[in-house]
Amino acid sequence: MTKFYQLSILLFILCFTSALFSQDEKSDNDTTGTDGSQVEEVIDWAWHGKFYPFVEATAGLAQLKHEKFEGVLPENGLAEIKLGYAQIQEYESIVWELDERFIFGTYMSEDVASFLSPATGDFKAKVTRFGFGNRIGYGYHLGPIELLPFFQSGLLWTKIKTDTLNDLSQHDKDILARYEGVYRFGMHSEGGVKVQLFKSLGLVGSYELAVIYPRHIFMEWLGSYIVIQIGMGMISVFADDIIKSSPLFGPIFYFVLKNGLAYAFYQGVKEKMNWPFESETPMTMENIKVGISFTF
Repeated sequence: MTKFYQLSILLFILCFTSALFSQDEKSDNDTTGTDGSQVEEVIDWAWHGKFYPFVEATAGLAQLKHEKFEGVLPENGLAEIKLGYAQIQEYESIVWELDERFIFGTYMSEDVASFLSPATGDFKAKVTRFGFGNRIGYGYHLGPIELLPFFQSGLLWTKIKTDTLNDLSQHDKDILARYEGVYRFGMHSEGGVKVQLFKSLGLVGSYELAVIYPRHIFMEWLGSYIVIQIGMGMISVFADDIIKSSPLFGPIFYFVLKNGLAYAFYQGVKEKMNWPFESETPMTMENIKVGISFTF
């Protein structure tokens, strides 16, 4: 199968699952602004709402992990930038909805956060990555602010550059060689809270789980991805019904159910990259992040 057909199938699956399990139930009164650019009008039409551009900058700590690695993988500082479009609107009774769609880039190195923690690991590593994602959350309007717990997921490509490997076993060197100096495909999920202080300013705190594949076997990955998306979609529908029935507790249950199921799937794929199918053990990352966002 050519790369063109693989990419076509991937884009179809992403669009299909997003449409099938979308949580956006927009009012018939939604309209796009008449003073926006043509690009903004197309985005509003395609995404069924009124979206505004946003920029988010985050920093934190990133921990590389591998279930079969014998040595100690390094912990790095993290700096990340997101560019995208966001919408915060009233959803159901006292519940407000967050919907953000974005691209991002990340740089990780011990130099980024050397002042936060001492260097760890048996070697040094610099990590760069890029990707795209979607953040959905439901929360509360509390006076001048919105408190919005969220679930985020997306696809990414990660490159790991290492040095000082002399003290590692050959087994560990072979694992790292699968990732060295090339961008590897992966997926990530993230749970956190966004506090929108003003229309244009928000604070974010989150915990991210990422999987980096040593190789991409498309059909096996596709089967695993479909299984995961079906499970996440069913939970989305169930959690949405809870929000409608109980606006007070619904956003909390949405947050717990979505992120809980994502963590359960992560436990499977960190052992077998194409879980539930037999496959190789991947590299993973667990990251803590805090940041600030500006909406325009």
